[in-house]
Amino acid sequence: MSLLGNIKADLDRKREKDLVDGNEKPTDSFSLKSIVDGRILINKGFRKFLPLIIILFILSLVYINNRFRYEALVKENNELKEVKLDLQTTELIKICQYKKVSSRSAVAQRLRELGSNLEEPQTPPIVIED
Repeated sequence: MSLLGNIKADLDRKREKDLVDGNEKPTDSFSLKSIVDGRILINKGFRKFLPLIIILFILSLVYINNRFRYEALVKENNELKEVKLDLQTTELIKICQYKKVSSRSAVAQRLRELGSNLEEPQTPPIVIED
């Protein structure tokens, strides 16, 4: 708060100097001219709201930063959803291909194509009990 104290002290000195020199009327009114030439900054009515204005400025910067960060997260989320959809589609295709290739008839046909002499058993397997 020493920075604000230094600013306030500088503004008080400038105001007192202007009052002594006769450059400013001792009035607390806000006018367009006082805004344009900067005299409003040394007015006591304005200085009273200076901490509030600084806080509002900081909050607006935080809000803008938060908004940009949120938009970046939304964009990344949408990209990840697209990647997820592509991976799910690829997974379904691979599962269908695996089921097709691993079916009993497809295995038997592949063995015949490779020239293997293995055949399907005609009798069911025997269960061995202990």
